[in-house]
Amino acid sequence: MGKNYQILNSKSNKDNTIFYVLYIVLILIIIFVVYKFFTYNKLDKKENFEQINSNKNIYPEHKLSNLKSEINNKLSNEQIMNELQQKNNELMNLKSTLQNKLEEQSKAIYINKHFDKVDSSSYNDELSFLLTDFANTQFPKINLNDKKIIQTDTELKTILNEASQMKNYYKPGDIVSSNSTFNITKDDICYRHNGKPIKPDLNFIEQYPNCMVCSVEDPLTLKNSNAWTSTKTNINKVCLYNQNAKENSGIPNLSQCQEFCGIINK
Repeated sequence: MGKNYQILNSKSNKDNTIFYVLYIVLILIIIFVVYKFFTYNKLDKKENFEQINSNKNIYPEHKLSNLKSEINNKLSNEQIMNELQQKNNELMNLKSTLQNKLEEQSKAIYINKHFDKVDSSSYNDELSFLLTDFANTQFPKINLNDKKIIQTDTELKTILNEASQMKNYYKPGDIVSSNSTFNITKDDICYRHNGKPIKPDLNFIEQYPNCMVCSVEDPLTLKNSNAWTSTKTNINKVCLYNQNAKENSGIPNLSQCQEFCGIINK
């Protein structure tokens, strides 16, 4: 009986087993890599999502703070504007009141000057306005009695020239030859008896044409004195004389007046 022999390659089975193991390991590595890849993407997306959510939570609070600040500033500005508007309204009301009063006065003055030009149909209304609304208005007044009204430049120059020659203050021994004011002449000052004016006739004036100051009032009581009230001068007493008087005529000359009044002739 014959025997069959077969040659077996022991290395071949071992080599195939190694390849199988390698394939399995490679597949596991691929599966692990794929798993890690997907896991990483999910974690990354989750982190991004959480970061976005955290930013959403932080950002509105910051915006809210700014919004509150803007609202407060806006309210403050609105309050200032309201106060300014209120003050402006008060000033406008005051202006309107003053303007109305001025218009009423101007209207009344116009009607007073041009009453003949007022429309006859409205005359009663205008007259009522004058008698009621304008009746209590007080205008400045001045008493022009005994006052000299200057109307032209010539009159002004004449008055100024006349005033420049007036004299109010004297000393004993001075000769009175000027008016003291517009209504008081040199004769009104000199021709007086016991402080009261006299009306000398022409003959008396010819005998005593000149006037010398004999004494004056005390400056402390001058303004309340009869001399100032009557003559607007400080003259207390005068001595009437005639420079051309003859000897023993009874009419004094200047030297005799000076001697009589006790005035030393320097």
